[in-house]
Amino acid sequence: MLILDVLKLRIYPNQEQEISLAKSFGCSRFVWNFYLNKTNTQYEETGKGMTYCQMAKDLTQLKKLADYEWLQEPTTAVLQQSLKNLESAFKNFFAKRTKFPKFKSKHSKQSIRYPESCSIKNGGLKLPKLGIVKASFSKSVNGKIKSVTVSKTSTDKYFAAILFEATDLNTVKQGKISGIDLGLTSLITVFDGETSYEVDPIKATKKYAKRLRRRQKALSRKVKGSKNRHKAVKVVARVHEKICNTRQDFLHKLSRKLVDENQVIVAENLCIKGLASTKLAKSIHDAAFGVLLNFISYKLEREKGKFIQVDRFFPSSKLCSCCGYKNDLLNLSIREWVCVGCQTRHDRDENASRNLRTEGIRMLSTNTVGHTEFKACGEAVRLIGTRTKK
Repeated sequence: MLILDVLKLRIYPNQEQEISLAKSFGCSRFVWNFYLNKTNTQYEETGKGMTYCQMAKDLTQLKKLADYEWLQEPTTAVLQQSLKNLESAFKNFFAKRTKFPKFKSKHSKQSIRYPESCSIKNGGLKLPKLGIVKASFSKSVNGKIKSVTVSKTSTDKYFAAILFEATDLNTVKQGKISGIDLGLTSLITVFDGETSYEVDPIKATKKYAKRLRRRQKALSRKVKGSKNRHKAVKVVARVHEKICNTRQDFLHKLSRKLVDENQVIVAENLCIKGLASTKLAKSIHDAAFGVLLNFISYKLEREKGKFIQVDRFFPSSKLCSCCGYKNDLLNLSIREWVCVGCQTRHDRDENASRNLRTEGIRMLSTNTVGHTEFKACGEAVRLIGTRTKK
């Protein structure tokens, strides 16, 4: 059975290849902005936008004009792919999946996609009109390459994401069933049915806060439009890149450890967007709950495991994992509590992970994945005294 897999690697183009890539980035960005503006104008005049076929036909005529001959320098497939991406962006907007397409800037991240004629040769990546580009492979690519997306970061680093066909050799995964509770004091609390352990967050933003503050102060002193300011912007971007890489490296290793040890992982379906609008927003963003859950989800799917998310209104912290008594008086400041029903002393996070695991097993046994017995109706989800007085 063939499946699609992606390998992201860093590439090292020489000076001529960098110039060629810069032209391709610029042409692709121009085509996107030009036809986005033209589609908007046509929609205002006639009430109908432009389809991909109409834009591609118009692009062919545009390249024949004397003022736009430079559009012939990159390969045609790259510009056509930019038009396909624009059409997809409009479809996603009308389907209410994303916001309205925006104009692209040359000061942000740049990317182009080669949909054909890409291969691996002599230990490098061969791309149309670029030749063989030096690359650092972390694993071999054995299947047919479908497309290659080349991107340039704000710190002038180049990466290539290779989409290729791979053979699915994984069998049904065997392992434990674990419940994980997410938090800020401890990033996750894991209970696998026998033992419980906690993993502390690395707090990457706090770790590099002093360095970032110094770089941003230096940037604020530079004259706008000067070369020194342009250099200072890249220095600040490197610190942000370091923070991002540190966080992602930690989350990748943590998610890999959890997936290797477990067959089924049960977590709570948190409203991360709502949490990010509170006074704990900086800590919520730094913990990156959504990224961690996304990593666990796709890695479990590859390993033929199951990832279950319990409804966010399930009272995992309030329920006693021993007798099922519900403590409605429990608030966020209480980290330990004693059950009135069975006199068991509970750690808040460990008790929540136990309840999530139990609920996940119930959902698996009753084939109600994605549903829970507890509903939002009737739950005291609003803190007492926070309602605005009219």
